[in-house]
Amino acid sequence: MKNDVLIVEDHPFVAEATKKLLAGAHPLLNITICSDAASAVQELGNPDRTWHRVLLDLDVPGAHGLSLVMEAHRLGYEGITCIVTAMDRREYETQIQALGFLGYIVKATSVDDFTNAINLIFKGERVFPTPIERRREVNEAIRLTRRQLEVLNLVRTGLSSKQIAEALNLSEGTVNNHITGTLTALEVGTRSHAVARAIELGLLSVSA
Repeated sequence: MKNDVLIVEDHPFVAEATKKLLAGAHPLLNITICSDAASAVQELGNPDRTWHRVLLDLDVPGAHGLSLVMEAHRLGYEGITCIVTAMDRREYETQIQALGFLGYIVKATSVDDFTNAINLIFKGERVFPTPIERRREVNEAIRLTRRQLEVLNLVRTGLSSKQIAEALNLSEGTVNNHITGTLTALEVGTRSHAVARAIELGLLSVSA
């Protein structure tokens, strides 16, 4: 039975905590810890080891960007490798998922969620943040005031700044300031894009 597990992690506390978690749930595992890219590459390429799972941090000494990910992929380990990292980067997650890796777990997740994700990984299930989770994360990060949402809701009806000002009993300059703040918060360049982005994030309802 294959029971070799490789943990690539340079923080001793995190590495030992992960090892303890795995040993408690799977006492027959033979766990190896590597704290840098060079030793990880050596272990991954070791012909005498048949890895069952690889838990791979992206940001260990000697690693750059997705260098260790690409090495694991080159060796054909993507199907048993889960990325466990502090890097909550959507572009990395998307590329790693497209390459066929087993999962992408962000360390900042709760202990319960982390434990559940690890258990799923060892059952052979793929674990990546769902679109709903991603939307919730982005939604929580983007804050619009009640007045900004009120103005944006009128923007999507086609009203001009002057018309919105009259409807809300505000000055036209104040309305434009709210719109500028909204564009900045949503990281968009036009009013129509702001409306679309707000609907996508669930900040505005689909129907006006």
